[in-house]
Amino acid sequence: MFKRKMENLSSVDVSEKIGRIKRMNYKKLFYIFILILAIGGTITSVYYFKQYRALKANPNLEAQRETESLVASLSKLMELPADETPTIATIADKDKLKDQPFFAKAENGDKLLAYTKAMQAILYRPSTNKIINVAPIVINQQEGVNQNKATSQKPSGLKVAYYNGTETVGLSGQAEKTIKASYPDFQTGTLTNASKKDYKETLVIDLKGSYSKEASAIAGLLNGKTSLLPEGENKPDADILVILGD
Repeated sequence: MFKRKMENLSSVDVSEKIGRIKRMNYKKLFYIFILILAIGGTITSVYYFKQYRALKANPNLEAQRETESLVASLSKLMELPADETPTIATIADKDKLKDQPFFAKAENGDKLLAYTKAMQAILYRPSTNKIINVAPIVINQQEGVNQNKATSQKPSGLKVAYYNGTETVGLSGQAEKTIKASYPDFQTGTLTNASKKDYKETLVIDLKGSYSKEASAIAGLLNGKTSLLPEGENKPDADILVILGD
C-alpha cells in the first residue's frame, strides 16, 4: 500500500514539496537574521545611551579620559611626577607663542602638561608621540600658573658631561646639540666614550644630587631615563652626566 502511494507521487510533486521546504528554511533564516540585527542594534543603543548618561552626570569625564590617555602615553617616554594630575592645555595658535623660547618648536595641536606641584611643564606632540620640550614652570603668586608662559628657570653654568655608550660615532655631539637648543646656558663638561659600548638606553645621572628636575627634563628630551651612576663608569667633573644608549 505504502509502496503504491510512493509510486503515484510524480517528480513534479516531489519538486514542489522540496521547494516549499526550502522556502520555509529561507524564511526562518531571514527572521533569525533580522532578530540578530535587532539585538545588535539594541546593544549598541544601550552602550551609547550609557555613555550619554555618564557624560551628562559628569561633564568632565571626557577631559579626564583625555588626561589619562595623554599621561599613559607620556609615561612611556619619560618619568612623570608622581601623585599629581597635570593641567592640560592645547596649542591652538602657535604664532601667538613664537616669541616665547619654550614654545619655539610648538605646533598647533601640541599638548602642554603643567605639573604645578613638581613645577614642571612638558610640551608633547601626540601626532608623533614625541616630547618637544621640558622645563620648570614659573608660578606667579598673583595670577597663579600661566600655562602659556612656561619659562625655564635653568641654573646658570650647570655643567653636563656626555658619554657615548654605543658604537655609533658622534652620538654625544648630537645629544649636546639637542640639550643646547633648549638649555643654551648649560655648559659642556666633556664629550667622550663610556667604559662600555652596549648601553641599551640613554641614562641621565644627577651627579651632585641637586639637579633632579634638570636631569628629568634632559631625560625627557633624549627619550631616556634618570639613573644612578652605573658601576664601573668614571665620575666626570660635571653636575649631570648623560650616557647615550641605543
